[in-house]
Amino acid sequence: MKIICFSFLFLLSFLHADSFVVIKNEKVDSKILYEKFIQNPNYHNALNLAQFFYINKDYDKAIFWAVEANEIDNLKEEAWLVFINAKIKQGKNSQALKAKEEYEKLLNVKIK
Repeated sequence: MKIICFSFLFLLSFLHADSFVVIKNEKVDSKILYEKFIQNPNYHNALNLAQFFYINKDYDKAIFWAVEANEIDNLKEEAWLVFINAKIKQGKNSQALKAKEEYEKLLNVKIK
């Protein structure tokens, strides 16, 4: 039940995020987002890559880019949520829980 609720919160975060790319064109691929990151390596561009790979079920790459985004700014929630939910999708619940606890401790918040 916690995983379902957590996944739901993650999906809600996408709905309220104003910094991610809405992928409407199926021809958009990771190369475009990667080039954008190379030109301007910031949190939002790394997060866009993480979200792109998560949506496309490439959880290893989603985790990689979520970590990249967190290295730029680890105080923002979205990359943490991509990382945690990608770990859940991979069946690595203990790693997801550990990341959730680290996030909560870092920001002094609780994710339900």
